[in-house]
Amino acid sequence: MDSKAKLKRLRIQSNRLLDAFFSGSYRSLFKGPGLEFYESRPYVLGDDVRFIDWNVSSRMVAPYCKVYQEERELVLTLIFDISSSMRSGFNVQKQRVAEEIFALLGFAATKNGDRVGSILFGETIEHLSISKRGERYFLGQLKKILELKPKQRGSDLELALRTAGEMMKRRGICIIVSDFKADGYWHELAMLSRRHDVIAIRIEDELDVSFPKVGFLTLSDIEEGYSMAIHSLSNRFRKDYTGYWQTMRVSWHKNCKKHGVDTLIISTQDDALAALNSFFKRRLKR
Repeated sequence: MDSKAKLKRLRIQSNRLLDAFFSGSYRSLFKGPGLEFYESRPYVLGDDVRFIDWNVSSRMVAPYCKVYQEERELVLTLIFDISSSMRSGFNVQKQRVAEEIFALLGFAATKNGDRVGSILFGETIEHLSISKRGERYFLGQLKKILELKPKQRGSDLELALRTAGEMMKRRGICIIVSDFKADGYWHELAMLSRRHDVIAIRIEDELDVSFPKVGFLTLSDIEEGYSMAIHSLSNRFRKDYTGYWQTMRVSWHKNCKKHGVDTLIISTQDDALAALNSFFKRRLKR
């Protein structure tokens, strides 16, 4: 399917489903986005610690919080992983599911009259779109994802997060869509979540959970370029393999929670819309 046909499919699919998506509560799903700084006031027990004004607090030798006033529009930035690992998959490529998520979130924001921007990253920043309003502008971003061919294989999430922090001049929503097969990004994620409402959507494949029994074979890492021979019928190999990915998943979830980042794991076998809807319904109840 060429990019034009994919774009048409995603647009039709999104339009059919968006009426049910978010149940009309789009703005209430996010924690404090679309806010402009108004003033600082003394900290009161129960205030969100993320809003502490450390500069004023240090001068006054007492905790102060930033007070924001609501703006008419939200600003959504989608950080989208287009590295080689996203183009892998046992039955369905991760990138196909990620594209559906990107389309649903972006169309929901534009339908609400909000601004949408995006950062497409691999080993470098492959494309950057500053946040603007309008479905036509968002369609251009979606088209770029469908047509873009990354120059390199790797994934530099740290660079993407730092770029988002520099690009987003005022408080907004930042949603990361990736398989998170990267290192060294936790400091930048923590910095980003201090100012913005950050949601991490992790795309997984069947191979990120368990390995099928297919006998002897050679595996190649499409990002790092190395290969290794394995015996997939070995019970020990399969146990170690499953244990490794379970540990990585738990560690990722704990670190995100530590930095105030909400997490959602979506498998290539899941219905992306149902998974998003369920996630945001849970968010509304907090």
